[in-house]
Amino acid sequence: MNIEHGPLCRLFPGKVLDFTTLRGSHDASDPYSGFSVCGYTGDRAEHYLGCRAALAADLGINDPQAIIQPRQVHGDKIAMLDDAFRTLDLQGQEKLLDGTDGTITARRQVAIGINTADCVPILLYSYQGTQLVAAIHAGWRGTLAGIAAKAVRQMVQAGARKIAAYIGVSICRQCFEVGDEVAEAFASAGLGGEIISRNKVTGKAHIDLQAANRHQLAGCGIAPEMIFTDGRCSRHDASGNYFSARRIGVHSGRTFTGIMLL
Repeated sequence: MNIEHGPLCRLFPGKVLDFTTLRGSHDASDPYSGFSVCGYTGDRAEHYLGCRAALAADLGINDPQAIIQPRQVHGDKIAMLDDAFRTLDLQGQEKLLDGTDGTITARRQVAIGINTADCVPILLYSYQGTQLVAAIHAGWRGTLAGIAAKAVRQMVQAGARKIAAYIGVSICRQCFEVGDEVAEAFASAGLGGEIISRNKVTGKAHIDLQAANRHQLAGCGIAPEMIFTDGRCSRHDASGNYFSARRIGVHSGRTFTGIMLL
C-alpha cells in the first residue's frame, strides 16, 4: 500500500475515502525517488505516471485519469468538477485545472487531491445535504486569500449543509519562518494572536498555517469538533514519508492528499 487513510473515512465509513500518499522506500540522494504522482515539478514522466497507476490500483480505480490533480499556483481559484468537466477531453480538462488550487466534486469513484511539500492540504466532506468533497491547497498566499473559506462557501452554494474538514501533514510553526511583511499581512487579515510568533533567539517571525486555516474553517461555521488537524510537520518528519521543499528543495516529489466519494 502506498497510502495512509485519514480521519474522515473512519468517521463516515463506506461513504468517503480520504488518504495521504507515503513516499516509502527511496534514495536520499534523489529528491524525486519514492512515491510521487506529481507531474509538474521536474520528475520523469515514467516515474510519476507509474506511481499514478499504482495509486489507482490501491484505490480500486480502473482508470488513472480518474485521479484528478490541478496544477497549483498558490492562488485561490477553485474548479467545480461537474458533468460539464466530465464532457471535456483530456486537453480541455488540463486547461481548466491549470492555475487551480482547489477542486470540488459530487462525482463518485473519482479521487481529487492536491500535491504538497510543506503547504497545507485541506480536505472537505459535506455529510449533510448534497454529497460533495473538496481538496484545497493552502500555502501562505492561499491562506491569506481565504481559499479554504471560499471552498466552504462554494460547497454551501452547491447544497452542502454540514461539512467536516481535515488539515493534513504540512510545515509546523517552528519550521515556517517568514519575513516581517508576511507576518504583517497575516495580522492585517485578522490572523494574528497565537498564529504569529517570534523566535526568541533569531527574532524572526513564524506562522502557524495549520492554525490559521483551522481558524478560517471555524469562522465559516464548521463545528470545531469536525475539524481534524493532523499536526505532523512535513519538514522535520522523521519517517521520511513526506516530501518537504524546505528540507530537500523545490525540485522534488510531492505528497498527494486526496479524497473520494464512494
